[in-house]
Amino acid sequence: MTELTRPDAPTHPGETALLAAPQDVARLAEILNLEFDALKIRDLVVFEALQDEKSGLLQRLASLAEWAAAQNPVPQVWQEMQPSLQQSKQDHLRNIQLLQRQLQAVRGTLQALQGESAPSVDLYDRMGQIARRQGAWGHQLA
Repeated sequence: MTELTRPDAPTHPGETALLAAPQDVARLAEILNLEFDALKIRDLVVFEALQDEKSGLLQRLASLAEWAAAQNPVPQVWQEMQPSLQQSKQDHLRNIQLLQRQLQAVRGTLQALQGESAPSVDLYDRMGQIARRQGAWGHQLA
């Protein structure tokens, strides 16, 4: 009996994608960690090289999510992958934040090199509160 004629063989493309999903989820987690490492050392060549594969994985998983959500009941395999997908979402947000901070630093550096005054930056005290800068609140206290 061939793979296609087995009674337990997937009959829908969503079922086939569901079989590959655990490997896709694991690879996505790996890519997000590689991306973070590249961002930490500001290796944009490596960061850019990861984007096509990450995009493809995200597209496949998004299509699978739509298919799985339409199933009644939602496939157990898909439900079991949810914690890993949530972790990947958090890792992706972490990478975005790091990239945004690095872009802010570059913008500030470019402004300083061009002689422009950089926008004021809020500083925080040991308690995590916005620190009062000398003269920053003077006009409001009068």
